[in-house]
Amino acid sequence: MVRQPQDIEGRPAYVQGFGGDTSTAIIAAARQGARTAYLSAVGDDMFARALRDLWSREGVDHSHVLTNRAAETGVCFIDPDPKDRQFTYARKGSAAASYDLPNLPEHVVEEAAVLHLSGITLGISPSMRASAFTAMERANTADTLVSLDLNFRPKLWSAFEAAGALTKAAGKADILFASDDEAAALFELTSPNDVASFFLDLGAQIVVAKSGADGASLATSTTRLEIPPAPSNPVDSSGAGDSFAGAFLAWFVETGDAEFAAEKAAVVAAAAVSGLGAVEPIPRR
Repeated sequence: MVRQPQDIEGRPAYVQGFGGDTSTAIIAAARQGARTAYLSAVGDDMFARALRDLWSREGVDHSHVLTNRAAETGVCFIDPDPKDRQFTYARKGSAAASYDLPNLPEHVVEEAAVLHLSGITLGISPSMRASAFTAMERANTADTLVSLDLNFRPKLWSAFEAAGALTKAAGKADILFASDDEAAALFELTSPNDVASFFLDLGAQIVVAKSGADGASLATSTTRLEIPPAPSNPVDSSGAGDSFAGAFLAWFVETGDAEFAAEKAAVVAAAAVSGLGAVEPIPRR
């Protein structure tokens, strides 16, 4: 749910929208032409049906998204802002948080080109975290790249707990996305070069340090490049980083060119911040 810029009779007016970090990323990838599938769980409610309708329209395979009739689909309310949107969550005990290891379809992970996860994946519950680590381990033994976006949310867990889990996860990741504020809060990394060195040393092959309106930095073991921001008219920063990650992965899988993929992703993220909501403004290929 996203708040409209205007109020109705002095009260905040909300419109239904769609978000979710990895769901936004998978839709961004699909809109760039990638073949996509999603792993998670939803409840048996109106929000779940709306999400499944969305994934179907976007061509995202959601046949492995579980329906948990004993839990609700998580909901989030967002006050949009070009730089610092505010979140109010209603997702304690959600279906996604109840996801556990017996539900993980390992063959889907093994057949994928990329497995993408985030810090929210790891933070929403211990059972989802265990499932995520098992998925990463299966990907590491198969021909599947692991992509990790830090996506640190202090309302989910402490910086201390998050830093420990994300350090462990980063050691299993081939592609790592980190925003400058997250890297500073979790690891006291204050420059893109520090971010790149830290995660390359942990084993990542590609590190993207995202700096919002200032663009991004791309690093490998042999190259460090600045990716300038694309022109935008900022309205709402919701989903910008996730749309960047999804677009990057789609173009990287297609071309094998990380610089080209990052430049494409910057254009997608610029469009995403120029409209209201996390998903609606994401451009199509």
